Amino acid sequence: MRPEPASLQACLLFRGKSADEIEQLLHTLAYAVSSYHKNAIILAEGDPADRLGILLSGRIEVQKTHPTGSSVTIAHLKEGQTIGEAVLFRRNNTVPATVTATGPCKVMFISKQELLRLFAADTDILTRFIENLSERLVLVNRKIENLSAGPLRRRIVDFLLEQGEQQESDRLKLPFSRKEWAEHMNTARPSLSRELGFLRDQGWIEFKGNEITLLNRSRMHDYIQTLPSSAGNL
Repeated sequence: MRPEPASLQACLLFRGKSADEIEQLLHTLAYAVSSYHKNAIILAEGDPADRLGILLSGRIEVQKTHPTGSSVTIAHLKEGQTIGEAVLFRRNNTVPATVTATGPCKVMFISKQELLRLFAADTDILTRFIENLSERLVLVNRKIENLSAGPLRRRIVDFLLEQGEQQESDRLKLPFSRKEWAEHMNTARPSLSRELGFLRDQGWIEFKGNEITLLNRSRMHDYIQTLPSSAGNL
């Protein structure tokens, strides 16, 4: 199955390349494309991390399972994003988390050796690969900062302000469900709902489903700046 060049243009690795250039690359590149149905496991924790995945269509989620059996959603990926690049060149290169399809999706896989050959032939793609790693590192750091930002209410406000900046709007569309958001915040769903209700009652936000409107960013910023991160739970 040959991927459409247009779908690969959404991937950072091929940023700046025309559809014709990508088409020429595909003629010389060894790869595989696999289709998955909803809830199918694409990569399981502990699998060999010997290939790079590129999500051609659909959405997937990455979950880490704790020894207790509970799991936490680490990331949600959409079309054009990559899978496995962070561990591909580790000495102990095994998949550290389970990757699952949240709906029908297609993934293009390129082996580690083929990727190295591609880097040698096209340094632009190597540069994009490093940029991709850097962007993922920034996202991980942001999540660590959010999870260590003190009380749950502060973490929620910090997250909403960050989403407002990323989406450049006061009307936010969350990239996941309320349950997944609670996992992202490392809390229980009722606790998340209670805090959202408090923020709504304060006149800071309105929400319906997975859409949230920021009504008073200045008050939210003031709250973040004046509350010490070591403050007790609210």
